Amino acid sequence: MPPRALSARRRPPSLRDVADLAGVSIKTVSNVVNDHPHVRGSTRDRVRAAILEIGYRPQVAARQLRTGASGIITLAVPSLTFSYFSDLSQQFIDEAQRRGQTVVLHSTSAGPEAERTVLEGFQRIFGDGVIFNPLFLAEEQLARMQRTTQPTVFIGEHLPETLPQGSDYARIDNRSAAYDATRHLLATGRRRLAFLGVIVSRRGQQPHSSGTLRRDGFLAALAEQGLPGGEDVIQAVEDWHRPHGFTGAEALLDRCPGLDGIVCANDDLAVGALAALRRRGLRVPEDVAVIGYDDTSDAPYASPPLTTISPDKAALARTALDLLTERIQGHDGPPRVIDTPYTLVVRESTAAPTEATTQER
Repeated sequence: MPPRALSARRRPPSLRDVADLAGVSIKTVSNVVNDHPHVRGSTRDRVRAAILEIGYRPQVAARQLRTGASGIITLAVPSLTFSYFSDLSQQFIDEAQRRGQTVVLHSTSAGPEAERTVLEGFQRIFGDGVIFNPLFLAEEQLARMQRTTQPTVFIGEHLPETLPQGSDYARIDNRSAAYDATRHLLATGRRRLAFLGVIVSRRGQQPHSSGTLRRDGFLAALAEQGLPGGEDVIQAVEDWHRPHGFTGAEALLDRCPGLDGIVCANDDLAVGALAALRRRGLRVPEDVAVIGYDDTSDAPYASPPLTTISPDKAALARTALDLLTERIQGHDGPPRVIDTPYTLVVRESTAAPTEATTQER
């Protein structure tokens, strides 16, 4: 079929159009599109040239009818304005592409209603399954749900002990990670520590569970050393962005004179805290050590480079996609909970006071 005749049509090009242009059967075109091995090389090249010439694209709906799967999954996260979620989303996209899958990103930044839409399967189910990081939904609502509407893997921390059937959970132990971060500061000789980053409840939303878990790990490390851990060393914030780290750190410095270490709930808060310390004329790490969480791309380039907890985002993406693929393929066992690793990445912002003085000289 001449390309000019095809361009006059309003409908998208079809398998038959490709077959006519390449001089082969529709079955041969289908075999090339689906990368079946038993196609002669010269024929495969001719079909691919025809596909490029007329702009044919396989239809997802047709593939789903034929195979029962579209190869599309939805990744629903609270917001891409947080460095952690944008970095994590890229890890999921890269890993899915290696598997021949496509990730559709969905932000639930609008709040509880947006998360309920995800949980209920959207208005019409799109793709094969969903990886979902809830933040605002009440844990009781998730606990009451008997079964998810489609294969689902939860990530994040805002989850009940009992998960719905049809779902799994890939997570990082936030409490343990914050405990290790605090122990690191204590090992450098700091004793007057504070935690920055519990999010206050607002608009009827649940408190940020990640911040609560990380606070609990911080307090556990202090208690182990017999150090005070009252409310005066816990700083609440409205959100986890840099301006909130700046104002939160200033509030801590006003309330806790002599403070020598701050454990921050994420790296954005820590970068804001570094700016507040500079404004007060305090040196990091000589006067006050600062540690973050997430190991975002900015952490090595902060001033000074930021010590942080580094969740293994690649391992989290692999684990979540493995679990989801098994669900899509028919696994219907009870919900599974898998812990993924993290590491403490030590940089200049927490050097021991004697080490920092030596480096300065």
